Amino acid sequence: MVDEMKYNKILIVGAIGSGKTTLAKKLSKMLKIKRYELDDIAYKKRATYEKQKPKVRDNKVKSILKKKKWIIEGFYSRYWTYPIYKKADMVMILNIKPSIAKKRVIIRFLKRKFLSKRKTNLKRITSLFKYINEYPKKYLKMQKESAEENGKRPLILHNNKEIKKFLKSMK
Repeated sequence: MVDEMKYNKILIVGAIGSGKTTLAKKLSKMLKIKRYELDDIAYKKRATYEKQKPKVRDNKVKSILKKKKWIIEGFYSRYWTYPIYKKADMVMILNIKPSIAKKRVIIRFLKRKFLSKRKTNLKRITSLFKYINEYPKKYLKMQKESAEENGKRPLILHNNKEIKKFLKSMK
């Protein structure tokens, strides 16, 4: 599945609830590479979804890209992420079934609601479901194009079995 090349700069994109953060955490630990979340770059305050000023956001991206190693994960495929696609040694796209992504979003909501101090609301879930529903036709296409326009052939994983196989190949 994965050739012998050493991957030091990895971009993981995919639908909301696809497992990007979980995979990034596992790879980060396995490869001893610091990971970054695009939400932390895009938002000044994640809890309130207050967007970061473009100049600050772009400077954060530049700062990370100067590092020799990084793992960046998130949903975005907008122009400001193109430098990440360009610098990545590997672009991974997690394209899982929408029903699984929705189930994970509900579980995440319930955990945050009852087990953590992080605020969340039911309205947010409906907007996340909208993105999940649109993902296969709209955002998956954008992420593939973003990779290909930046000279990358993305590795697309569709389920936990493929993700586990990929992780095993990285050991």
